[in-house]
Amino acid sequence: MFASTSIELDLSAAAKLRLLGWVALLCGGAIFNASMGSPQAAAAGAPPVRQCADLAKLTLEGNTTITAAEIVTNGTFTTPAAQTISGLPEFCRVAGVSKPTAESNINFEVWLPTKTWNGKFLSAGEGAFAGVISYTRLGLDGYLDENVKRGYATASTDTGHLASDEFWAIGHPERVVDFGYRAKHLVTVAAKELITALYGKGPDYSYYNSCSTGGRQGLVEMQRYPDDYDGVVVGAPVSIQSNLYTSRAWMARLLAAPGASISAAKLSSIQSSAIAACDKLDGAPDGLIEDPRKCGFDPSALLCTAEDNDKCLTAVQVETVKKLYAGLSESTTGQQIPGHSRGGEAGWTSFARLIPQAREFFRGIVFEDKTWTFDKFDLKRDSAVTTAKVGPIMNANSTDYSAAKARRVKVIMYHGWADPSIQPEFTVQLYEKIAEVNGGIDKTKAFFRLFMVPGMAHCASGPGASSFCGFSQQIPPIRDAAHDVQTALEQWVEKGAVPDRMIASKYTDDAPATKTIKATRLLCAYPQVAKYKGVGDTQDSENFQCGVP
Repeated sequence: MFASTSIELDLSAAAKLRLLGWVALLCGGAIFNASMGSPQAAAAGAPPVRQCADLAKLTLEGNTTITAAEIVTNGTFTTPAAQTISGLPEFCRVAGVSKPTAESNINFEVWLPTKTWNGKFLSAGEGAFAGVISYTRLGLDGYLDENVKRGYATASTDTGHLASDEFWAIGHPERVVDFGYRAKHLVTVAAKELITALYGKGPDYSYYNSCSTGGRQGLVEMQRYPDDYDGVVVGAPVSIQSNLYTSRAWMARLLAAPGASISAAKLSSIQSSAIAACDKLDGAPDGLIEDPRKCGFDPSALLCTAEDNDKCLTAVQVETVKKLYAGLSESTTGQQIPGHSRGGEAGWTSFARLIPQAREFFRGIVFEDKTWTFDKFDLKRDSAVTTAKVGPIMNANSTDYSAAKARRVKVIMYHGWADPSIQPEFTVQLYEKIAEVNGGIDKTKAFFRLFMVPGMAHCASGPGASSFCGFSQQIPPIRDAAHDVQTALEQWVEKGAVPDRMIASKYTDDAPATKTIKATRLLCAYPQVAKYKGVGDTQDSENFQCGVP
């Protein structure tokens, strides 16, 4: 999507930002440092040993057939949605379909650089309920175009259904299994077979990097298919899908009550007030809440004392915000489903999109009833039904990573503290349970590290610094192991360089075309947090250090 062009940094607002001595380039561009998966590193791979068109003759595992195999030579590709992608290297485009069951129809594509392969496989991920192949930057996950531009062989799948079919799961339990875990694995296997067939050798390393549903896919891969990948980046994962959608259904009922709806202007006021109340808890007045769990902001402080306006809340709205912060108890197990964090309230406008998505989930997957509405939702009854029916297929909350550890798989997981889509504490709680089973945090960090990102919304954006590549929406200013989560993962897997810290950047308006850095932020491996040194610009990561909370 983005042309290869140098970023001209305006350092007037942050003169101390470190550029590490070399030119920073656009994420997804075709020219990068030779050690970072670029066309210059093509010698690490191998030239094709057979013609791209010959791949169409292959029949692969999982009753997989190839439907097209063609060379894309002119640097552009037009997707089925009529999007034109430019700046591509020459690559072999392979389309296929897997039919592991009579109900299954898993479409996928594998893109294989013909002249610029870096010897590695990097899988794209899919978002929400998928239903489309991740060709380019539409959502919040990895993309075929960005991966192939960086020299990787790459793949994506619709996970076995079309997004245009809202009721794809009704009467088709095997399609639910395909979406839940089977499709990503089969496509991974197919991609590796195609890589071996084209280049005469398999990938030196296989990686996975994605966010949201894509993050869940990464967890599932390690839990069910630990042989698939050598390293995995997991962003804001939907780790307990049954609980997430139970909480969204409860939220739909909560916000539908008379007077409970809250305008975008009021949500911004709540966020500003929460940040103002808790900004200095970490010792640095930087406009962020380092750990919202320690923030005790009470929305009662905004109770209207006169006429209702955008700066205050009615009594009903105060109680609504309190409940959204607190979360709810899942009735069958007593498990607390976390609420939404303080400091990201402006992003709650996305509830208008997330609630219909939850309705689709219950209509199509849980109850298989096209007429189902939230009026029919009963927390005690339906949370049990959802957990029993969907949990074994879609949840990714296993704590058994013994097989992945034995293979020396490495994992970097991240989540924004201001995420309005997936409550951040889902991820913190999961990581702490994984650590408990794997000998504690220190032993777990030997193969699995978590980075919580203050002020980051869902996979990107928000009031905090959210660009550390890994396919976030912003353009990273620098590509090295500190500023790029994918490079950090590869350095860990291939060279044993342990990622203790990362640097995220904040652009002036979070727009992808923006080239001006507003701030940088130090990210620390959980449970450590960034601590202000006491002197210097609080918008410069150089003035922070990682330490115990």
